[in-house]
Amino acid sequence: MSRNIGFTRSLAVQQHLLSFSASLMTHTQPQDGFLTARFVGEFSAGKTRLLRELFGDQIPPALFPISSLERQTRLPLEITFGDSPTLTLIQREDDYSPANTLDAFAHFPERNELTHLDPMQYRLRLAINEPRLILPNGDRYSYDESPKRLFLIDTPGWNSGDDEIAELSAASLMTGHHNLAVVYVCQAARLDGATNADHLRDFMSALADAEADFLGQAKLLMVITACPEKDAAHIKQRAQDLAYRLWGELDREADKLELDIFCVDFQDLPTRDLQRFRDRFWHCLLAPLGHSTTPINANPWAAALKRWPAGWDISPQLLESAQLLERGKNLLDKARIGEEFVAGMNMYRLLGFKSAELREKVLKTWLRQLASDTATLKDWTVPSLPEGHPLAQWWLHYWQVELEQLINPVRNFFATAQRTINRLTPDIEDLQQYLDQQLAAEHDVATSAITGSFACLVQGLPALCKEPAVEKRVATLLSLSLLQSRYEDYYFHHRTEFAAST
Repeated sequence: MSRNIGFTRSLAVQQHLLSFSASLMTHTQPQDGFLTARFVGEFSAGKTRLLRELFGDQIPPALFPISSLERQTRLPLEITFGDSPTLTLIQREDDYSPANTLDAFAHFPERNELTHLDPMQYRLRLAINEPRLILPNGDRYSYDESPKRLFLIDTPGWNSGDDEIAELSAASLMTGHHNLAVVYVCQAARLDGATNADHLRDFMSALADAEADFLGQAKLLMVITACPEKDAAHIKQRAQDLAYRLWGELDREADKLELDIFCVDFQDLPTRDLQRFRDRFWHCLLAPLGHSTTPINANPWAAALKRWPAGWDISPQLLESAQLLERGKNLLDKARIGEEFVAGMNMYRLLGFKSAELREKVLKTWLRQLASDTATLKDWTVPSLPEGHPLAQWWLHYWQVELEQLINPVRNFFATAQRTINRLTPDIEDLQQYLDQQLAAEHDVATSAITGSFACLVQGLPALCKEPAVEKRVATLLSLSLLQSRYEDYYFHHRTEFAAST
């Protein structure tokens, strides 16, 4: 039988966290945006290989074209964010048109499976869990700042010979009206070829015509594939000269074109160099958005937390919890000085006092010792969250329960202490002995409660609340809550063994 059976506290916390995550993602699942980055180039130039190298193991082999010589892109292939890898057939005429999902594939379809579909009306969509494909603050083309999907679109290669779309002009391939960048892919050996030159000239003309449709200024990433390292610097210069020459022939100023050039040979690229290429490529591609190379906040979960309304910030409740614990510890420390609950007080000093006077004297002395008053000793209210808060269930069934278990013994001790003082009579022989008999056990229980695992978690809250990133605060807190509950479950199931070893 599994020893995890009966680990009810941690399982309950885990369930609350899963519900919170599901609720969060339900409300923050990124929607389709308009922003695109098209990958264009000649047939077998390496566009598909480039995309595969960019994403690596994030794409299951069955869902991606193997090579330009086997399974190929018959329809435009748009790659975007999804919780898990999926490949679907969608009907979508333009980037701004809603996507109507028609079918799902367990493998990348052969070209003959798609010949009946109009490439201008249908696309394949590959969704993968890549946070950089999320625009956390929207696509900048609408006032809606909720997360939007970015689309990388692999277009059919020129000169494939059997597809009408492959022979269309560059303007038809670059139909987007909301361009982040355009990625032009060319093999090093074909850079100066006549065919490539014609298409590149056509492409640069389309790029110039679409200048106003870019997020910023016209942005071009040229990726020269199958480029030996020894030739990289020379070929990069040739590519740059060619691009700017064609741009100038269109009466465009050089500073109106943002150009990044990559020379790479994936066949012989070491793993470390591949990662550097990926980092630089993403950095250049996302530059108009102001993203860093590794956009931490692109994660939709984190982005949703950053947009929480001010009323959902739980830092005040966390700090209130920490203050409640600290006040309990301070009062418990002052409640017993050495072995005496009312330090320096004895029945000799109370000779001649009637019961009411005696009780009032002892209580005042004790409150002075505590540096508190009776109203404060009665106020042990555990903080709550506002109605409708996404963490309400976790807070109610975990945080408040644990905090009540921590504070309740403290509350009970001070309530018992006041009742004990209110029962004092002049005929008690030894005041300290009487108080010790009535209060020692409960004082020990309360002291033990505020030194447990949950108390350790609460004690660290002031430092945690100084973290400026709300997503880090919440993620850390929830992780600690699961860790603490697992520890308590483990301790409970092994308490006999622990007791025997001490």
